[in-house]
Amino acid sequence: MDPDHELLMAAWTATERSLPGGWRLDGLRCASTGLGEEQRSDDWLAVAIGPDGSERSHRAADPVAALSGLAAGFDAP
Repeated sequence: MDPDHELLMAAWTATERSLPGGWRLDGLRCASTGLGEEQRSDDWLAVAIGPDGSERSHRAADPVAALSGLAAGFDAP
């Protein structure tokens, strides 16, 4: 298996495990909002959905950092 893939899978699993009860990891995607030059981005967005349907996300330059930041955001006061 590709080492980058293994690292990403480990980060995904760690993020899932760190979410509070009722929250689920919903996705990891490119932060672009469209095809226009001003809408494109190289950033990544990790998203979690809460038990009440609320959404939390974290944007970062690479996918592992996006997942880690999302998890860390739940620890913040």
